[in-house]
Order: sequence, then C-alpha cells, then structure tokens
Amino acid sequence: MTNGTHHADERSAPPRDGGSPPWSVIETTYAQRTPASAERMARARACMPGGNTRTFGFLRPHPPAFERALGPYMWDLDGNRYVDLVGNGMSLIHGHAYAPVVRAVQDQVARGSAWPGSSAPQLELAELLCDRVATADHVRFVNTGTEATMLAVKLARRVTGRPLVLKALHAYHGSYDDLEAGLLGAPEIPGRTLLAAFGDVEDFARVLAEHGEQVAAVIVEPVMVTGVHTPPPPGFLPAVERLAKEAGALAILDDCIMFRLAVGGSAERFGLAPDLTCLGKWIGGGLPVGAVAGSAELLSILDPGSAAPLYHGGSFNGNVLGCAAGAVAVRDLTAERIAAMERTAGELAEGLRERATRAGVPLRVIHEGSSMGLYVLDDDGMIDFERLALLHCAAMNHGVYFGSGGEVALSTAIDDAVLGFTLDAFEQALGAVAGALRDGAGRR
Repeated sequence: MTNGTHHADERSAPPRDGGSPPWSVIETTYAQRTPASAERMARARACMPGGNTRTFGFLRPHPPAFERALGPYMWDLDGNRYVDLVGNGMSLIHGHAYAPVVRAVQDQVARGSAWPGSSAPQLELAELLCDRVATADHVRFVNTGTEATMLAVKLARRVTGRPLVLKALHAYHGSYDDLEAGLLGAPEIPGRTLLAAFGDVEDFARVLAEHGEQVAAVIVEPVMVTGVHTPPPPGFLPAVERLAKEAGALAILDDCIMFRLAVGGSAERFGLAPDLTCLGKWIGGGLPVGAVAGSAELLSILDPGSAAPLYHGGSFNGNVLGCAAGAVAVRDLTAERIAAMERTAGELAEGLRERATRAGVPLRVIHEGSSMGLYVLDDDGMIDFERLALLHCAAMNHGVYFGSGGEVALSTAIDDAVLGFTLDAFEQALGAVAGALRDGAGRR
C-alpha cells in the first residue's frame, strides 16, 4: 500500500480494553512504572466515565496521570518524564508553560478573566488572524474548533438557504453530529450530511452533480489526522474548492490542526481561497479558543446590528485570557519557526524509518510539515493497531509520549537535543516491540 491509501477498517480499530490479549512485557513494565497513575485513574473512574473527559489519550492498562509540564516535557505522578510529541492533541504549538504565554495570562488574570465586551487582547488576536488568513476580513470567536465548524455550517445554511453539508469520509471536524457522519463507520445523515472519499475529486464531483442544488457547504480538513494521517493528493484540495463554489456552496476549510503548516495556514501551503476558515487548537496558546474567519460580507450576518442577524451566543467567546494567550502564540509562530519545526519533523521521520528497519519492525511514517502519523504494520502490510499500542506503550517506558492513535505534532520547543533523546528512546522502544512480536504479542 502507498501512503494515503488505506482500508476503512484501519480507521475504526477500537481502543484496547479488558477483552484484549494478555498484557505483554511492555505493558507490564509500564504498569510497574506508573502505580500512582493507576491509583489516580481508579479514583477518576468513580466519578467520570472511563476516568477521563475525552476519547483521545485512552490507553491500556491506564493513561498516565500528569502532574506538571514545561517546554517539551511532561511529568507524571510517579516522576517519570516524557518528551511530548503530540502537544495535547496538537494544541500546544510552543510546548508547555511557554514563558511569554504564562506572563500574558498572569498579567491579565488579576484584572478579570471573562468580559461581555471587547478587550485589547481580543482585538489584537483578531487583527493577527485577519493578517494571516488571506481571505479573512473578519473573525468571529468561539471556544473550540468544534464550535467553529458548527458555526461555519450554521452560517452556510443560513446564507445559502440549503440544508446539506458535504464532507470527506473518515474526516474529523469536532463533536457535532452533522460533522461526525463518516467517522468511525457512521453513515450519511439523510437531509443533513453527505459523504465523499478524501483524495477522490471525481467522487466529490459525483455527489455535487447529484445533490449540488441542496448543498450549503463543502467542508474539508486539508490533512486528515484522525484514524490514519492522510495528506491530500496534489491538486485535490483546489479542485474540491472549485467544485463547491461552482455548485453555489460555501467552501469551508477546517484548519484547526493544520494552520501550523504556514504563516497563512494550509490555505497558503496548498493554494486555497476558502469562503470560511475554521480555526482552533493552538491559536489559544493552550487555552480554549476557536474562530471562524471570512469576508466582511459573509460574516456581516453575525452583526447584531444588521437587518436580520444570525443569533450566536457564547459566554466565553473571545474571553480575555484565551485571547491574551492566543495573541502571543500566534505572534510568535513565525515563518522561521514553522520551517524549523518542519526540518526537525523531517529528521525525526527519517530517523524513525532507519531505526525501525534496523529493529525489524514494519513501521510506516506518514509526514506532512510538522505533523505525522506512526503506524506499525501486520504481516500483510496493513496497519495493526494492536502493534501500534505496543509501540506507544514501549515509547512511554523510554520517556516519549505520542498520540495513542499514532499522532505526532512537533512544537517549537523540540530542539536538537530533545530530538536526539527522542530518537534514542525510539530505538530502544522499537527493540522492545521487535522482541514482543517475536514472542507473539500484538498478534490477533
């Protein structure tokens, strides 16, 4: 199989649970290293489903319970240190407790945390985002990427008077029913959501030919991350954007994750001009901030003083703490830092491939900019999520944390010294996985 071509079942493997095969030596070692985390999670399960508040980060036998974090590192309750290669689901572009963000939040919090009106930090962040997003005259703040995509769809339906949204099969756009169609096997939603195959221009054209007059918006994430990291084939994104506009639908770019790819985000990297751009993740500097960006004409419908405004509430929209932190994070992600992150990611990807080959572990590394996906393959060359779970656990045993689904996203805090430690740790982890595979662990 080539990168970007995946079977559907590779995207829907369930997390490991009590019905999985017996623990390997790798998992036993992890359990022995993290007794305080085990105790904390037992307490958490008594008052929260699964002991957590999100699906991301779940792993067997229990997730680490973290105590503190600084720069590229996190420490769990047992004192184990981890290099953080995923940044809380790609939301920490400068690492943990980034000093300029800390100062900005400390300066602001004593003067208040949530105001009903405008603030200087809110205005500064809005101006920064409008400067960076080429098609944006205005932004409307929300609290998360999920809220940004929800608002963009709501706006598109109001502007066009149409009910349907077209999205890519398997694509993740947040926790909103209409945009979870196609995720983890969920079907289309009659009268609400249509699906087409990511990377397949003809499939998007077919759906729009059949339903175009009823499609309010076509929404895409430029690089799919959830399930299997999938960069777009050349020309795919501009073609889909053109098809959307020809059908009279709004082209929505979900850039919550990939706004990291260039100063102007993935629109700059892939040559796009979307009607609306959804932002989230790292633009809050580690605090919850999202935004919808677009032309003044489109977003004018959100102006409460307009003739027939679209109602949009939210007590914490544009809250002053998140905007203070976000303005620092956006300002400090320069073109030079983006290029440095991409170079480091390239070195990490190549280093991982070399070490996996030496260890005899079939590892696929899919790389785009400063993000990538790591996947262990089975004997037939298919992605094997049981084997990936072994690598994830083995990496933690040697001081490296990446997403349990193989997600990796570098921050500006990952320097050459951290990279060297990380590659050494992966070499040991891959050796442990090779041994486990020889012993039969990770086999279905």
